[in-house]
Amino acid sequence: MDKKLIEDIERFDGGFPDGVYAVPMTSKVKVRSLYEYCKEIGVSPDALNDEEIQRFVERIEKSE
Repeated sequence: MDKKLIEDIERFDGGFPDGVYAVPMTSKVKVRSLYEYCKEIGVSPDALNDEEIQRFVERIEKSE
């Protein structure tokens, strides 16, 4: 790797002292079902429209 890239990576990593960056999730995707559906209809996931994709998205309730 070149020196500048290493410096950039080190600077970025310094922003996460414990080494973890997490984003709260509000939904999850049923990947296996999505894959099987795409295989069945002969398309890749990026060819699906929003309505088709939403069939495989499950909303996660936040617990307080």
